[in-house]
Formats: sequence, structure tokens, C-alpha cells
Amino acid sequence: MRRRVYFAMLAGWVAILITLTSIPNPSFPMSFHLSDKLAHFGFYCVAGFLCALWRRECGRDREGAILFAIVFVAFLGALDEIHQQWIPGRSLEFLDWIADVSGGTAGALLSMAAVSMFPSLLSREIQSAPRAIGS
Repeated sequence: MRRRVYFAMLAGWVAILITLTSIPNPSFPMSFHLSDKLAHFGFYCVAGFLCALWRRECGRDREGAILFAIVFVAFLGALDEIHQQWIPGRSLEFLDWIADVSGGTAGALLSMAAVSMFPSLLSREIQSAPRAIGS
């Protein structure tokens, strides 16, 4: 059941991301030079967190869940940046993609830290599954 909930949360978050980046000529006030990079980092941090949590709940080991989440956010960020070049007032920016991947990586790592601190984030079957040596 949690697997479906985490997947729904991730899908909803991705829908929000795509919707926000589809708004032409955004008039969001950027209070300082790198604030758009922080926004990319933050939004993709949440995506990485949810993706890693979902994959961990699907029974993947910690490293596999983190790797999947990083690849997922890298792919999603690349597609989103490519998509933005056709939106008026937006552009494809490599540094935005770097912020996306960095945020997604941080989110995936934070997700596993959260699971270590709050094991109840995972179902009992996943909590009690045997772990590989060194995990």
C-alpha cells in the first residue's frame, strides 16, 4: 500500500514540476543571483527524496534506490530543460540541470537518512528484510 502512496506522491510532484516549468515568461521575483538555481535544487530534492523512498519501499536495497533516484531526476531534469526551450520566456540551461541533479542526489541521500532515523517510513516487510553484508 505504501508503495502506491509513495508513487502517487512522486507522480503528483512531477506533475507540479512540469506544470510550473510550462508557465511562459515567469514573473517570479528572483531576490538574488542564484535564487533560480536554489529553486531547481529544492524542487528536485523533493523529487529525489520521494523517488528513493518509493524504490526502497519496492524492496530495492539502499544503494539501488539511491542510484535509481539519481538517474530518474537526471533524466527528468534533462527532459524538462529540453522542454523549456519551446516555452516563451524560458530557455535550456545546463546549470539548471546541474542544480536539478544535485538536488535530486541530496534528496535521495536525505531519504535514506530519514529511513534510518524513522524506520516506520517503510512497511514492516521491508524493515525486516535481510540486508546484504555491509549495508
